[in-house]
Amino acid sequence: MKISMLTLGCKVNQYEADEIARVLRKRGHEVSTELEPADCFILSTCAVTNEAERKSRQMIAKLEKISPDAKIIVCGCASQNDSVKFADKPNVTVVVGTGGKIWIPDLVEEKGNYVVEPAYDYEYFEENTEREQVKLKRTRAYVKVQDGCDNYCSYCLIPYLRGRSRSRDLESIVVEVFRLAKTHHEIILTGINISDWGRDIKSDLGTLLSSLSTINARIRLSSFEMNVITSDLIKIMVNMQNFCPHFHLSMQSACDRTLKAMNRHYTVSEFKKKVEMLREAFPRCAITTDLIVGFPEETDDDFAETLKNVEEIGFADMHIFPYSVRKGTVAADMVQVNGDVVKERVRKITQLRNKMKTEFLKREQGMIYEVLTEQEKDGYVVGHARNFTKVYIPKEQIEANTLAMVRIGEVYQDGVLGDVVEICKED
Repeated sequence: MKISMLTLGCKVNQYEADEIARVLRKRGHEVSTELEPADCFILSTCAVTNEAERKSRQMIAKLEKISPDAKIIVCGCASQNDSVKFADKPNVTVVVGTGGKIWIPDLVEEKGNYVVEPAYDYEYFEENTEREQVKLKRTRAYVKVQDGCDNYCSYCLIPYLRGRSRSRDLESIVVEVFRLAKTHHEIILTGINISDWGRDIKSDLGTLLSSLSTINARIRLSSFEMNVITSDLIKIMVNMQNFCPHFHLSMQSACDRTLKAMNRHYTVSEFKKKVEMLREAFPRCAITTDLIVGFPEETDDDFAETLKNVEEIGFADMHIFPYSVRKGTVAADMVQVNGDVVKERVRKITQLRNKMKTEFLKREQGMIYEVLTEQEKDGYVVGHARNFTKVYIPKEQIEANTLAMVRIGEVYQDGVLGDVVEICKED
């Protein structure tokens, strides 16, 4: 059977889709990740915002037009949140939520609604002995190490859809990362809240990183929380030869009053202290963040405080999100900020983001960094330094999927120009 896998949302969704595709191939199916005619579509959905959930439902109509007679299997956060909105579509034969994705290869020929409560334990796909990738020779690979979340931020549905935090066991992570390092230059550890890794199995993030310190590939963390940062964890990171010093710390607001309303358990001063610790240990690191603008009851003074503190911190980049009401969360019942006010605040914070990013990139000029190139674009080969600075190198100097020492030049588009100093030898 020809099966097309379509994935919306986060890197955790992408990892899980890759695992489903691997098992299906192992069972003899032809699997594609392209939006093209197929006998069966498997759609992994997202529900982080109303817009994400709407796009998930719209995708069903697209699939029905491409292959009117194809079966459609829906899974993920949007179907967990409201399975009926998917199950009543004519071509949708199977609906699965966030739990039970491991069943999907067994459900290709079935019909029914299989949405269950999120799992209490970490769910493992069939044993992976060879790790077939959807695309071979990727520059980087994602490895899911954790699922679920216990934070219950007042704006977020994810803990209700993904369930409580649960960790993947250390041994299986290490085995997979070592295997992937044979064919990939960089491994990114991902999860719904990787800061919580190990808490339920009497371990911690430092132990996980220590176990990967001899891997012959760069190790990068996806987004994590500032509360996990300690002097001991930083010491482990510093001593790792393969660690990438890019820290995406989810801040969400830089105003204490708003943070409390969000049920975020830290203050701005505590966040700043953790940033100082990281910069002392990694002077050339990049610190980025997520920021929600227009959170319910956010006043002009609250927003002004956020602007002031964000500028003082000096992020290398920010992901900015206008607040999106999610039915079923505490914040949905709070007093909402006027939409025009939210738009103006987004404009102001975006302007500041652009200014800080340009300042960060200008400070990089003249530095020599190890860069992993990824793809060609408009006469350049584009890649990222270990601190995730985006680098554009003239394509006559280097090929994609190559490690090289590169001298950083002037700001260009959303990154910087670079000149190859030396191509790194493969071990």
